[in-house]
Amino acid sequence: MVTKEENERMTLVAPGTPGGEMLRRYWWPIAFSAEIKGPRPKLVRLLGEDFVLFRDGAGALGLIEPHCAHRRAHLKHGRVEQNGIRCCYHGWVFDTKGHCLEQPCEDPVRNSKDRIRMKVYPVQDAAGLVFAYIGPQPAPLLPRYDMLVHDEGIRYVWGFRDHCNWLQDAEQACDPVHLGWLHAGPYPIYANKKMKFEINRRPWGIDYAFEVPGVPDQNVGNVVFPCHNRFASGRAEQALGTRQNMLFRTPVDDTTTDNFFITLYITGDAQKVTKTETPPEQAHRGPWIPTERGIYPPGDEAWWGVESMMQDRMCLESQGLIHDRTLENLGGSDAGIAIWRTLVRDSIDAVAAGKDPFGVIRDPARNKVVEFGTKMHTYAPPLRPLPENAAA
Repeated sequence: MVTKEENERMTLVAPGTPGGEMLRRYWWPIAFSAEIKGPRPKLVRLLGEDFVLFRDGAGALGLIEPHCAHRRAHLKHGRVEQNGIRCCYHGWVFDTKGHCLEQPCEDPVRNSKDRIRMKVYPVQDAAGLVFAYIGPQPAPLLPRYDMLVHDEGIRYVWGFRDHCNWLQDAEQACDPVHLGWLHAGPYPIYANKKMKFEINRRPWGIDYAFEVPGVPDQNVGNVVFPCHNRFASGRAEQALGTRQNMLFRTPVDDTTTDNFFITLYITGDAQKVTKTETPPEQAHRGPWIPTERGIYPPGDEAWWGVESMMQDRMCLESQGLIHDRTLENLGGSDAGIAIWRTLVRDSIDAVAAGKDPFGVIRDPARNKVVEFGTKMHTYAPPLRPLPENAAA
């Protein structure tokens, strides 16, 4: 049984909360790389805080606190230039390191700009996404997940928003048995069939392997701490066939979670193409599919009458903005969820004790490519092993 106090400790993400301090020890995707360009910065929200994201004229990414150090005008209204971002109010310019480069209205003899520093945060491109770290320094390494460095196939980066707490999304990824019911329409091979499954702890989180009657071989998927999952899919509507996927779920605030997908179709021709858009079967060409709480597009299958990709969101949002775990009744099929809650609790305790939480990597020698071995039976085989020098 989860108490009200435990539920709040695990779910709340603002600065100073136990869960929020734990989650600040990880890198999070916050935007699509291809869209961070030109003169207009992007306002982003992560773990209950606002930031301004931009790419200067030399191509360097910057993530900066939102209000100008001068008179606190918001930098979301600023202009991105060759060397940094210029505040619209009095023209002060800040570079990606937080230095003030220009104060056009001030006497240059005073050199007051040299004393000004804005708070900035580590940020980097990987596989068509922009990742940010807003926790204490020094920052850990961004893990080399196979989908971030894979060098073959057609890669789509896209996403949408769930209007609920991040932990609901994480726990859904730990629950393979829902495939046979919630996704019975897009997965007729699983519909109304009882799964036999096993769950194992791994250095990155857990993996699950399940099989169902009449389907060859196992389906193997992975859940990556704190809130991501790695899976293969073969939904009935997929225009290009089976594919490999990694889904990063970014906690925007206590009641909002952004889904950033990397979807890979393996072509076998040793080429890599990245498209910042939804896969071909999606009606909305994206890359960002707009969503509204409680509104779910109709589907073309008879089970639930809801579009395949929005069925998870439908159930997650129906649990409430923050799921009240004091009222639930877990069963034997919820073993993955129980393990995940233990990882969350232990990681919160570790941070409170001044230690790193689960899965954080700091030693470059330990940051090997993570080959998950994800597959969907014989239809979507695992990715081939990657060379250690594979580029993002």
